[in-house]
Amino acid sequence: MDPTTLAVYDAEAERFAQTQRSKTPLALQRQVLAAFVPGQPTVDVGCGSGRDTAWLVAAGFPTVGYDGSIGMVAAARAAYPELDLRHDTLPHLATIPDEGYTNVLCSAVLMHLPSEALAPAVAGLARIMRRGGRLVLTYRASETTTPREPDGRLYTPIDQDELAQCCAASGLHVLKQDVEADGGRVGVHWSIVVAERLSQA
Repeated sequence: MDPTTLAVYDAEAERFAQTQRSKTPLALQRQVLAAFVPGQPTVDVGCGSGRDTAWLVAAGFPTVGYDGSIGMVAAARAAYPELDLRHDTLPHLATIPDEGYTNVLCSAVLMHLPSEALAPAVAGLARIMRRGGRLVLTYRASETTTPREPDGRLYTPIDQDELAQCCAASGLHVLKQDVEADGGRVGVHWSIVVAERLSQA
């Protein structure tokens, strides 16, 4: 993860957590329900406020949440003390075992990585997936004309074709690529990618 971005989240964790918890990502939830296998081990990489982890558990997906921001993990634990929330970060996810999860969610994280970390991050996500498992990714572009938003957070532009190539190189088959409106901010759109880890990968 980009160090400046992590520092911003650490410094203002409670504000970001409250903002995230005030929104319901219906488009993301639809994609998850269509892709994930209920009852199977699930991981929320970049769990942030804990909102999506809590929803996943309530929807029948036994879920562990990880986030690279220690401040965000603390805020999420305070709001959801019943959840299993831990600290780890892309691209390497060093504390997460190989093939530990059937369902992998990584929402609003990839754009906070420098461009050279995209391929290692996708490889890291593939490594923790079981064969035949599903991955749901979301990301968006900066709301400004530069990759840095005013608060300092990095929003690296991600090319869909490059991301698909990274997936293929990591043994992932892209099943779907969609773009959805933010629902709260005019002109903001989220890219959503659903991929499956090939059984022979």
